[in-house]
Amino acid sequence: MKSPLLPAILWSWLMASSFVVSAQVTAYASPLQVTFLRFLLALLIMTPVYIAGRRSHPAPLISSMKAGAQLALVSGSLTGFFVCLFTALKTTTPLNTSVMYTFVPFLGALTGLIFSIRTTSRQWFGYLCGAAGAIMVLLSTRSGGLAWHSGDAIYLAGCILLAIHVVSVQRWFGQYTAFGGAYRIMFAGTLWLLPFTLFAGDLSQVQWQAVPFWQMTGYLTIATTLLTFILQQRIVAQGGARCLLGISYTIPVWVACYENINALAGLFLSPGFVAGSSLVVIALVLIDNGFNHKGAVNGQSLPEKTT
Repeated sequence: MKSPLLPAILWSWLMASSFVVSAQVTAYASPLQVTFLRFLLALLIMTPVYIAGRRSHPAPLISSMKAGAQLALVSGSLTGFFVCLFTALKTTTPLNTSVMYTFVPFLGALTGLIFSIRTTSRQWFGYLCGAAGAIMVLLSTRSGGLAWHSGDAIYLAGCILLAIHVVSVQRWFGQYTAFGGAYRIMFAGTLWLLPFTLFAGDLSQVQWQAVPFWQMTGYLTIATTLLTFILQQRIVAQGGARCLLGISYTIPVWVACYENINALAGLFLSPGFVAGSSLVVIALVLIDNGFNHKGAVNGQSLPEKTT
């Protein structure tokens, strides 16, 4: 089993860039509209490849009622996270949501108990170190303070849904290839988002003729939706959910680097940034022990994969 370290780092880089670009594209369309468009365009790009793959390895999109229910939960929990995020941002702050996002790995470890995915005391301590480090980075690089808002409870529910998504991918999607699993989630996620977009998206407000809108949407579609979905499937298959949960602590660090690209020297000398980043590195060692894995689920070998 190859180490998932490089795919995990690439995934975290792309996810961090998604936060930066998504904040800029909201000048042309709402987050819900952009997210639906990202899913839809990525699905359209992936569909010809998926159909071509089925010719050599025939496999139904949904093999049984049980598989359909599992796909509905996996994709529904992901789209539920986005809906909660967009709803929460109406009554809370980006800083609050960024800090609360650091709870997702810990929530994922708790969710793993339901799926019989064991977490050692060393890994629990790693999750606490990672959350503390990520929060230190956020507070040292963002202006404003923390205070409870009404939207925070909604976003916390979204974080729980995201944790369920990551862990359920490990539990139920091991039989699919990275592309096959990503395509199924994209397909079902688009269906989940469609009614929300039609009834609450107000597509008439999108600035369809703006060139920057399509440039940023294109990047978000290919790099931070299509590619990150495939990378996520590969990371979870090779390293398990804890690998993906652990590396997500580095996202605030990369976001801080992107946002301070012209002042990196000052950023690297910031005590809060250095201390927080150091805690994140310690957390990665404690949680995943160098990204060395024998299989995705409790060290067991993975089943044969289908498209």
